[in-house]
Amino acid sequence: MKALTKPSTKSILASLPGLLVYLLCWYWGSAIEPAQGSFYGSIGIAALLINLWIVEPIPIWLSSLLPIGLMPLHGILDFTSIYKAYLNHTILLFFGGFLLAYSVEKWDLHKRIAFKLLSLTGDNPKGIIWGMMLSTCLISMWISNTATAIMMLPVAISIVNTIQDKNNPSNKAFFACLILGIAYGANIGGIATIIGTPPNIVYKGLSELLLNAPISFFKWMVLGIPLSLLMLWLSYQFMANVFFKVKMHSLPEVAALLDKQSSQIGKMGKAEKRTLILFSLAIFFWVFGQLINDWLKAQNITFKIEEYSVAIVFGLLLFFMPSGQANKRQLLVVSDLKHISWEILLLFGGGMCMAKGLETTGAIHAAGKWIQTSQNGQYEWLLLLIIASAVFFTELMSNVALAQIYIPVVFGISQSIGLDNPHIMGITTTIACSFAFMFPISTPPNAVVYSSRKIQLKDMAIVGLCLNIVGVIVLWLVGLFILPYLS
Repeated sequence: MKALTKPSTKSILASLPGLLVYLLCWYWGSAIEPAQGSFYGSIGIAALLINLWIVEPIPIWLSSLLPIGLMPLHGILDFTSIYKAYLNHTILLFFGGFLLAYSVEKWDLHKRIAFKLLSLTGDNPKGIIWGMMLSTCLISMWISNTATAIMMLPVAISIVNTIQDKNNPSNKAFFACLILGIAYGANIGGIATIIGTPPNIVYKGLSELLLNAPISFFKWMVLGIPLSLLMLWLSYQFMANVFFKVKMHSLPEVAALLDKQSSQIGKMGKAEKRTLILFSLAIFFWVFGQLINDWLKAQNITFKIEEYSVAIVFGLLLFFMPSGQANKRQLLVVSDLKHISWEILLLFGGGMCMAKGLETTGAIHAAGKWIQTSQNGQYEWLLLLIIASAVFFTELMSNVALAQIYIPVVFGISQSIGLDNPHIMGITTTIACSFAFMFPISTPPNAVVYSSRKIQLKDMAIVGLCLNIVGVIVLWLVGLFILPYLS
């Protein structure tokens, strides 16, 4: 986790509005309307947390612990409710997913998959671009998009370095597509599965906590995989045929490089095979768990497969499964836990606790009622506004924090306007939080590829703006015409 450092004067000043709102709410709830003390307290705590998450005067993991002390202080939640928020099923699912994903990274299984896919692209430049994007997307469905981008970038750089006459405009267009394609493939791939990116996990947890309407791993994939492939294909088309117009005909030297890298990987080792088996079994039970549960219920067998228990069981098995390597005893060891994103898990807990407090005191419902009154029943345009605002806000702040802020409010809006299926607004808003295509600061994969110095900021901004608009339209149409029939 990020270490404690002295905050800058700028960040301290930027965090004052949230602190001021918190103090005003505390004063109003205790001195002016004491009967509504918890209501105003929950709003003040939310304002403080949101402000701290955005400007980060202190590490996110530390600010995410504030609800533990502030919620009981204002009489909003007791310790049992807080404990359940910080250690709920969704956080356990993500923790187990982290363990499985890190094992894939540790034993380079993801590299094998990437090189094998890329070696199939041949020497067609557009095929190589598409293969790079598709490989990145498929890997990012299961492991961190940041780790995926970091892994794929050296492959792209090696491809660039094999090509002569790098100043040729046609070659420059190919380079830009190849490098940007990694960032976009990593971001888009995350929307395909529940564990693909943190906002998805946030949504799953909040839908269980606030709506008692959980969404299964399989149901998410039914929408997520086609949507991610559609957005990936649109991104590829806009880059290769509209903005950069790749006109090269063949790159035999690149095909030779990819074949060489694929052959150098060698045969799959025991550690890779065992990691692949455990991860594949976990995916199988995540996808088909509900069908298995229905069959068990029909047989009067009192046993139920839960997604979080699958993640924990197979994640922990990694610590007991021998690696088959002479110098390494198990697939994972205790020291590997330092690679787990504990900061993200604490952020989930803080967000869940904040949302539960807002829901318990009625603040979410009140926000939904206010928006319902102000928008005069025009649901379609309200949905478009929410999606668009989420897409463009995510360019400026953490997609996880944005999901924590937006999703509870969206649930309140859905309830206030009488929307039967809250997933229509909820899922589209959640996915919108991952559509950050414009700036290096928007998401780690963007920063990773920009650091290569192979692309210009203006190129990323122009293409990203177009993809943002396309993403808003696609999600709007999904919300209007597809999600109502997937409930």
